[in-house]
Amino acid sequence: MNIKSVFSKIKRKNDEITPVIPEKEPMMFDAVNIDTNNTCNQRCRFCFTSFDEKKINMDIETFKGILKILPYVKDYAGGGYGFYLSCIYEPTINPNLLKYLSLLPPIAKNKCFITTNLAIPMNKEFIKKILLSNIHLINISIESLKENKFEYITQNKKFKTYKNNLETLENVIKETPDIPKFRFITILLKENREEIIDLIKYTNEHFPIESHEVRTPYINYYKNMEWNKNQYMQKSETEQIITELKSLDYHLDINIDSIEDLEILYETNNKNNDEKIKDIYTQASEKISVVEDYEYLFLRINPDGTCIDKKTNLPEKIPINESEKYFKQKLFELYEYKAKVTYCPTYKNNKEIIAESFIMMDKLVQNEAIIELSGWCCPDRDIDINKLIIRLTGFDGDVHHYHTSTRKRLDADAFKGKKDGWCGGYTTYIEKSKLKDNEYFLDFLYEDYSGNTISYRWNHSIKIN
Repeated sequence: MNIKSVFSKIKRKNDEITPVIPEKEPMMFDAVNIDTNNTCNQRCRFCFTSFDEKKINMDIETFKGILKILPYVKDYAGGGYGFYLSCIYEPTINPNLLKYLSLLPPIAKNKCFITTNLAIPMNKEFIKKILLSNIHLINISIESLKENKFEYITQNKKFKTYKNNLETLENVIKETPDIPKFRFITILLKENREEIIDLIKYTNEHFPIESHEVRTPYINYYKNMEWNKNQYMQKSETEQIITELKSLDYHLDINIDSIEDLEILYETNNKNNDEKIKDIYTQASEKISVVEDYEYLFLRINPDGTCIDKKTNLPEKIPINESEKYFKQKLFELYEYKAKVTYCPTYKNNKEIIAESFIMMDKLVQNEAIIELSGWCCPDRDIDINKLIIRLTGFDGDVHHYHTSTRKRLDADAFKGKKDGWCGGYTTYIEKSKLKDNEYFLDFLYEDYSGNTISYRWNHSIKIN
């Protein structure tokens, strides 16, 4: 049955409720960042990375063990997805780089990308070996093509090396079939503002690139924050820059913030919420925001063979001899934790009023650990759409309650023809190991502004297999 086609009034009669089996999806990491070393040949003024730690290069056996994660990583699909090979540090200064690349299996061709500042001496053969490896994409930093600007921004007196590498790369590309995709990244600064258009034209005219990203520096509280903040421009100027960039006939990824944007960000982050009384919905929303964060299904692997996930943010040693088992278990735990933060074991509703409404299920999928469901509901106007609990009631009496992440659904409002907008969106995650029955009713329990519980039922049951 196609979930997206379900749109009808709720029926309370059991004989009119038809079962739906959640579609199966594999458990996958969105992204894995493997740093094969923790050093860099430049000290870019905008960089947020500290280089105070002892220098480490990942050993070959550790790298081989980590490659077993590849089948469990999503293919590259723009920022946030794929297998990042040394994204933060400079991989070309690692003496084992070409060995690492030679070990990449064919599956990496859809997943793996590497980021380089291209500023160490490279001959034609070195560059060609990189291009012929199973890499999907090569990111290249380009902050300036003016020697004095380049050396000031990067704090590296190797502009001639960088420019020579660009020229060599361009020539090797012309001679090499089946090359990776290319992408350039420029950090927009006051220092290179007047050069930004020329940089974009240069990369597009000399290289077969997929895109050119232009962004302002990351603001980090531990390193270079004041310098970075001083590089931000007024909104009037950033808007002018964005207009200029959009007028170009090139594929650009633009992420430019202004001084005013920073001020709004600081104001939001510094709000004191300690004195506010947080109900169960607010508390749950804060927990769910963690597991729905853009980088939740993400691992960072350090050159010493430790791994950090977004659940604990603590380094953990990878058992290299059992690395595939370790990564599968890590993936299971991350997914299951999603369901644990939505689970509401102590829910007690007030007077329950049964009502009729429309419920749309956009997504109903499952993997080994969880069931994920999302969509929208059109409750009555006196309902608080931010106060929603989803109840599963098993055919044999097993009952569970779940918090949801909620949001307004303007797309659904337009579909329903409601001018003011009211349809409430929802997403929740259900831990499969807690379910005892084979089939469940699905009820949506909203609160109205008088404190009553208004109950709506989906006109299909969820069948577990």
